[in-house]
Amino acid sequence: MASILRTFVLLLVAASPSAANRQQLRGFRTNGFANFAGAMQPTVAARTLSRVETEWRSQALQFVECKGDAARSDCGFVQNAFQKSCSKIVSAVVAASSGDRETVTEYMAVVCNEPQLNDWKHERCQNFAKAISNTMTADTYENRRSLNTGGLCLGFWTNMSTAEGSRIAQEHALQAKRIEEEHAKAEERAKQAANELAEATAARNRKMAQEAKRRELEERRRALEEQHKRQVAERQAEVARLAVERDSAAKAAAAKRTAQKAAQEAETKQRIEAAQKAAEAQAAEADAKLAQAKRDEQETKRNIADAEAETAKHKQHQPQPVARDAAAAAHPAKTQQAAQPQAAQPRAAVASKKVTNRKQ
Repeated sequence: MASILRTFVLLLVAASPSAANRQQLRGFRTNGFANFAGAMQPTVAARTLSRVETEWRSQALQFVECKGDAARSDCGFVQNAFQKSCSKIVSAVVAASSGDRETVTEYMAVVCNEPQLNDWKHERCQNFAKAISNTMTADTYENRRSLNTGGLCLGFWTNMSTAEGSRIAQEHALQAKRIEEEHAKAEERAKQAANELAEATAARNRKMAQEAKRRELEERRRALEEQHKRQVAERQAEVARLAVERDSAAKAAAAKRTAQKAAQEAETKQRIEAAQKAAEAQAAEADAKLAQAKRDEQETKRNIADAEAETAKHKQHQPQPVARDAAAAAHPAKTQQAAQPQAAQPRAAVASKKVTNRKQ
């Protein structure tokens, strides 16, 4: 702060007119002010005053904070520091202008309009210039010799500290309001977050329940699929077993039928062969019987022939009655037929006895 103030004072002192030119500077309203303003370099002065105002504002804030703390009683040192710097700047401005109030007014108007002093600094610069102008009188000598810089700086300090206090109070109120609003917003956000969390939790729970239900259904589906696969496998195994059994039964039945057929064919063949043999035997027996019958017949015929021969021989030795002879002569055929059965009976009996003996 000391170096900034020193720079500002040196700038103003360097621009101060000599005693020989003071009378000339009083006529600055024509061309003198332009030369004066150029010599005091308003741009440089505004840049320096901008830093000074920043420091003054910091001092005012310290004073307000100190006054607001009941435990502190040493708040005067901040005001004293301001008083010193403010008095030096006012004295330098008055000396540089040779105590001419209107010169100071116009010069400060130029300085306050510099771009370095904007926003609150512009207003503070105008207030400072107004305080200087209101304190100065039309008497340039009195202004240079007995200007009440202490009262000027005290009044400016009071206004500045009051304004800063009001600003701080307003800022505190705004800050409190913002804090309250932020608190309300925070509560609203917390409430919204709680609702969102509740909704998210409910959604997560629903999702977890749905996932659990899906897993349960999936497990049930897999279990049903496994059961179906087992049942299909069991059915296939059963079908295969039944097919094997059926094939085995079919093969066994076929083998049995084949065996039965073979047995039947063998039995039939045996029966046929037996029948053939029996037939052959019967045929042979029949042939033998036929042959025997033929032989018996031949034998019978021989016996008959022998009997007839014997009968004829016997008849030759016996006389025949006349009647019989006459009848025989009259009916030779009947007589021969009647005689043949009687003569054949002994021969037939003899032949039958021979055949019976042969059979036995």
